[in-house]
Amino acid sequence: MSDRFLVSAVGAVVAVDTASRDGSFQRRARAAWRDALITGDATPDATVAVRDAVSDDEALSLLSTDVTLAALSHRQGEQVWMLHAAGLADDSGRVVVLSAASGTGKTTAARHLSRHYAYVSDETVAIESSGAVVPYRKPLSIIEPDAVHKVQTALSSIDGGRALPDRLRVAKIVVLDRTADGPLEPVVDELDVATALELLAPQSSYLGLVPAPLQLIDALLTATGGAVRLRYREVSTLDTVIGTLIAAEPAAVPPIPSSGTEIDQSAIDAPGGTYARAAAVDALDLGDGLLAVLQQSSGGGRVNILDGIGPAIWAAANASELDEIVRAVIDAHGAPEGLDAAQMVASAAQQLVDDGLLRQTPAQA
Repeated sequence: MSDRFLVSAVGAVVAVDTASRDGSFQRRARAAWRDALITGDATPDATVAVRDAVSDDEALSLLSTDVTLAALSHRQGEQVWMLHAAGLADDSGRVVVLSAASGTGKTTAARHLSRHYAYVSDETVAIESSGAVVPYRKPLSIIEPDAVHKVQTALSSIDGGRALPDRLRVAKIVVLDRTADGPLEPVVDELDVATALELLAPQSSYLGLVPAPLQLIDALLTATGGAVRLRYREVSTLDTVIGTLIAAEPAAVPPIPSSGTEIDQSAIDAPGGTYARAAAVDALDLGDGLLAVLQQSSGGGRVNILDGIGPAIWAAANASELDEIVRAVIDAHGAPEGLDAAQMVASAAQQLVDDGLLRQTPAQA
């Protein structure tokens, strides 16, 4: 048996090097990853070595994490939405994407629903700008009562294996909300784009490096009729509602604009006493006076939703003095009755400075 095997992970080819482990571990690793194995020759995009100096169970658990990180890192910077989620596909290739934070039910839902649908992933679902979905059939990471580490199990060893259709496309994006006191019958709540961004951005990998990421997400949500939140108590109640959600035929993804934010180069060295927009990856007009602004963060990307006079201030702050911004706000919203417009705008602008969305250059003495 070779001490090296290849797996497919969100479109990346990852070589797994098990040379530091014995034959028993190598057989366990291959069995766990059999649903993602690549047969034949392929050039690896990344290589992951099994961790040393840990138990076999811990090494298998860590291997799942390391392969995921290597694959996501390889695909960073592409126009692909890599969403921390479970994915299941029907016979026609429509995929329902189930997003939630770790430990809140994704794997349990994927395991239960795989009785009816093909397993796409329980870790990361990669959605391309066309709406195509790239599978990542890693082992299920199952919490067992007596196990110290999550048990790594190929889904096909549980359900006998259900083949994926050749062509996968996203049909619906669902935010799972499972609670012990949740509704006995699942409840589906439609999400506006602002709420969807607030819930899904933290579950997205390398979002700050994706070209025009907010435009991409908005286009994919448009094609799939918007994201929904699914509130429920028991996974056994999900079959009918998931069947309804996955049955919706997605529309074609609309054209994706370039980034919605352009920082004027003259604002980089803004003169004293002016305001300028801080570095932002993308911005999206949400309508109803709301603006989403995405900035890079240690977690990949941070979405800020601006309302009230915030969008007008942010748009006008381009190495601009306060009086220029005040005029822009009045043009957009009208003069406030009984209030000092300059004071009101200055206070709101300072809040945007405090939040890291604007930069204020101190006036020179």
